[in-house]
Amino acid sequence: MRLPTKVIAYIATWLLALIATNPSASLVSLVWMFPLGLLVFLYPPAFHEGGWGVLLASFGVYVLHAVLFFRSRAKLSTYVCYGVLVVILLCNVAGCRSIINSR
Repeated sequence: MRLPTKVIAYIATWLLALIATNPSASLVSLVWMFPLGLLVFLYPPAFHEGGWGVLLASFGVYVLHAVLFFRSRAKLSTYVCYGVLVVILLCNVAGCRSIINSR
């Protein structure tokens, strides 16, 4: 996959995940907290114990994934990384929606 195609696919997938989280866009000011949804999905108590370390660790997962995705050269590894992105974003959306619905 060429780099422009990777960038478009990556951005489009993120935008779809953000829209799926909050279709009305009423919580757009909280978009910076979006990565916490993955943590809430995997280990809900950590969200309440949280802090800046938890938020930075959540961002770190996505930064690490982006590095691996954009550095992948082989077609298979690119598709596997993209599949992993889709899965973790689905988990993230589920976690964010559980936060939204609990408030």
